[in-house]
Order: sequence, then structure tokens, then C-alpha cells
Amino acid sequence: MRLHENIDFTTLTWVKPELDETLRQARNALQNYVEEGESPAELRTCSDLLHQVQGTLRMVELYGAAMVAEEMEQLARALVDAKVENRDNAYAVLMQGIVQLPDYLERLQSGHRDIPIVLLPLLNQLRESRGEKGLNESVLFSPDLSRPLPPSAQGPGVPLDQAELTRRAEALRGLFQGALLRWLKDDNSAATIRDLTDVCEQLVPITSAEPARRLFWVAAGTLDALGKNAFPISNPLKQALAKVEREIKRLAEGGDAAFRTDPPIELTKQLLYFVAHEGTDAGRIGEIRKVFGLSGSEPSEAELAHARGSLSGNNRALLETVAVAIKDDLLRVKDSLDLHLRTPGAKPADLGMQVDALDRVADTLGMLGLTVPRRVVQDQRSAINDVISGQRRDDEETLLDIAGALLYVEAALDDQVERLGKEGTEVPGDTATGTSNESRRLLEVLVKEAIVNFSQARQSFVGFVETHWDHRQLVEVPRLLSEVSGALRILNLPVPADYLVGVRQFTDNELLRRKHVPSGQQMDRLADALASLEYFLEALRDRRPNRDQILEVARQSLTSLGYWPLSAENRSAAPVAAAAPPPKTDAPMVS
Repeated sequence: MRLHENIDFTTLTWVKPELDETLRQARNALQNYVEEGESPAELRTCSDLLHQVQGTLRMVELYGAAMVAEEMEQLARALVDAKVENRDNAYAVLMQGIVQLPDYLERLQSGHRDIPIVLLPLLNQLRESRGEKGLNESVLFSPDLSRPLPPSAQGPGVPLDQAELTRRAEALRGLFQGALLRWLKDDNSAATIRDLTDVCEQLVPITSAEPARRLFWVAAGTLDALGKNAFPISNPLKQALAKVEREIKRLAEGGDAAFRTDPPIELTKQLLYFVAHEGTDAGRIGEIRKVFGLSGSEPSEAELAHARGSLSGNNRALLETVAVAIKDDLLRVKDSLDLHLRTPGAKPADLGMQVDALDRVADTLGMLGLTVPRRVVQDQRSAINDVISGQRRDDEETLLDIAGALLYVEAALDDQVERLGKEGTEVPGDTATGTSNESRRLLEVLVKEAIVNFSQARQSFVGFVETHWDHRQLVEVPRLLSEVSGALRILNLPVPADYLVGVRQFTDNELLRRKHVPSGQQMDRLADALASLEYFLEALRDRRPNRDQILEVARQSLTSLGYWPLSAENRSAAPVAAAAPPPKTDAPMVS
């Protein structure tokens, strides 16, 4: 975390519009790179823009945010150089960083504390995407090392000559090595820790290089507190203190000059991190806290929650913009499918452009981490490819199922936009749990929309009866039932989806095409089938058990009407959305 509260918010306010615009351009470059043939020039542009962002953030001393920008730049360069194995994941993480950084900066601009520790998960995702190890929390810990040291950390009045400094440093290093070896072998006795403390205390007055004295003084105070049992000894703390031995060696070999040219900033920060996070002022801990202004540096749980909330989802304004573009593409695809249906002699090959459009949509959804809607779009892309290749017929049944599935992708996208910024919203796609949560949300959206569409279809049947068999009341029923059926196939529920196909075919064949007036018995059977399916949808929404038993009435009713089982021809045309079953992470969707 950043401890010295001297962020120039006026400067941040000045540069924030420029940062937002640069990040917007980087986002567009990345999106163009993915959507338009992966032109390396676009990704180089993205990388260059992120480099500008990093420089600006360092200028306003937002080092945690600058580290994120640096990691994004390096990931973009790794993609250009083909050094990334899972490119789809890298696109998603890179887009996530570009999207989330403006929200974090907006929070700071509003006057909240800079708490870069909440950026660590994103930082490590970026690193892991290019095969680098994750960083620990201390990397984002930024105490003010420019504060003056106390009198107890003063150096020699006159700098020691190099030979004398080397002699003393080598002797002290030998003592430190002996005590350190015992300590690393789990000799945690007060005597061993006291020996380590004494060496660090003796190093302080012999070096005139302030960075070296700062490190040895902090190490001595930390060890002194450990020797007095002020806080427990942890392996990470042991490992950090063990690194002090290397610095003693550097002092012996390079003298004060070695520390002026290469100060041990990271190790000093790491030790101060442990001091800041211990809930005690015992021993010399209180003095160290005071010298470096660590008291009260720890953010409260409320502050952490607020900071995490700024990263809890994609930028809503951005996603709204992207959603408009996605829905425009989906609308064009659906219009093309509709035109294809209404054009006599239309050739399946004419649908080729829609495959490219769905590729773009799937890539964009992937970059946003919306894995389940992306998979649904990919399923429909495969279905259109099957139509073009002749593996499926380009009939009304098939194309309506595809259009229905795309409608639910739109609904899922609207739901995602609506949820953004709400506390507790998961970052999509980054864990199996996140995918499962996303699947649950998709289930909620699909079932909700399915119930709405089914209710409209049912009301059409009511209108059909009340108007004394006005068949015009039923015109929209096949479309509505196809959309409900498509939703159930997305949820990997083929049996109730097929029952809906049966109801739709009865309506289409008997009532709309042949204009039959159903008998009382037929209407009873139809009403039973509709009631059974509606009850099933409500049970699915409420997660009630034994849902399959509800469907037995629908099966019996359709059998009586002569529309069950489905013909082989109708059954083969139906399961478009089920071309690629959801992975195991989606299994709880219908449990």
C-alpha cells in the first residue's frame, strides 16, 4: 500500500482525462487486433499507449497502478512476440486491466486512499498470463523512505577508508552467517536472535551510506522485537532477514559506494511491510513505525471493501458501449437469418458473413471474460457452419433456434451490465467459481426470459379461445415457443425443449397452416401440456426438486395429440444450441 499520503489530487485531476483517452485508444487497438485478423501493428499500438499510461502514473506517484500498466504493456509485447501460450486468456486479462484501471483512478480522484494491494490479483493474473511468477503483497507496499533516520541510526563522523570498512564488514558477516545458520535450522532461542541483532547494530555506525544504515537499523529493530517475542516468527520473515547477509557481503566488497548506486530499497520495504502488519508496538517496533510513519497505515476492512468495489466488475460505461456494438452485430445476424427464411431459393452459402460476425462477437465476449455467453455464440456459429456445409437443413426450425439462442445472449449481456459495480460482483472468468457464478446468472436470465415468452404464448392461446378461434391470435406462438426451447437447450435440457417443439409443431401444423378448430379433448390435452411446461419452468427458476416428474403430463398430452415422440426429421433439426454441451462447471445450473 502507499503510506505517504501526498498524492497530488489536482495533478491527477488534470491528467485523468488524458489517461482515460489513452486507455480508450489502447482498448480499441486491442479489440481491433482480435477482431480484424490479429494485425501486429494494432497490438504494438496498444503496447505503446500502455507505456504512456505507465509514465503518467509514475509522474503522479501512483506506483501500484503504474505497475499494473507496466505488466499490461509487457503482456501486449509478449503477445506480439508470440511468447504467450493461452492467447485467449491473455486477451481477456489484458482487456480486464484496461477496463478496470480507469475505475481505480476515478476512486482516487474522488479523494479515497490509494490502496494498491487490491491491484495485486490483477497484477498477478497479468504476470501469469505470460508465464511469470506471482508477486507478494510487499511489492505494492510503499513506505516513505525519504524520512530522516533517528540519532540511533547515525553513521561515522568521518567515513571509514575502504580497507577498514571491508575488514569490519567481513568480520561481522562471519558472525552473522554463524547465527543465521543456527536460526535457519530452527534455533529460535533468544541468544541466537540476539547475535543477529548485535551484528546489525554494529553495522549501522560503520557505514556512511544512508540506504545501508536504514536497512541495518530496520533489521536490528525487527530482530530485537523478535527476540523479545513481540510477534511470532514466520518463514517469510526469516527469509527476508536472511537476505541481510547478502547486503553485508556487498558492503564488504563494494563499500559505501555500492549502496549509493544500488540501494537495497526492496529488502528495506519488505522488512517494513512485516513491521507495519504486526499488531504491536513492543520492542523497537513502535519506534520504527514512528520513524517511517507506519502507524495507522493499515486500511480498514471498510476501506479495503470500497477499494475492491472499484475493481469488482467491468467499467459499466465501457460495457454499455461494447454491449451496443455486440447487440448490433447480433441484430444483423438475426435479420439475415430472417431474410434468408423469407427469400425463396436462398442458398446456405449466403450465410457465410454471419459466421464472421459471430466470430467477432465471441472474441469480444471472451476479452470481457463472459465465457458462458461466448460459448453460446460459438455454438450458434458452429450451427450456421453446419447449415452452410449441408450437415443441417436451413429450415425454419434450425434458424429460429439459432436466433432464439442469440436473443438470450443479449439478455445475458444486459444482465451483466445491470450488475456492474455492485459490491460482491465477481470478476468474470478468472476462476472456476467465477465461471460457475456466471453460469448461475445466465440460468436466472434465461429462465426469467423463458417464463416471460411462455406466458405470452399461453396468453395467445387464451386469446384464440376467447375470440372464438381467431387463428391470427396464434401467429407469434411458434416464434415464442422456439425461443423458450432454445433457452432450454442452452441450459442443456433437451427433453423439455423437445416437448416445446411438439407443442410448437401442433400449433404450426394443425392450427395455423390447416386452420383447424380443435376439439374439446384436444384443447384439454394442449392446456395440460402448457400447464406442465409452465410449472416446469417455474420449478427451474425456484430450484425445486423432482422437476422431471412434472414433465410426464406434457409427454402424455403430446402423445395423445399425436405429436410425441418427435419424428426423426424434426428431432435432428432441433438441438442446435446443444451442439457443444456446457462444461462440468455449468452442471450446478440446473441442479
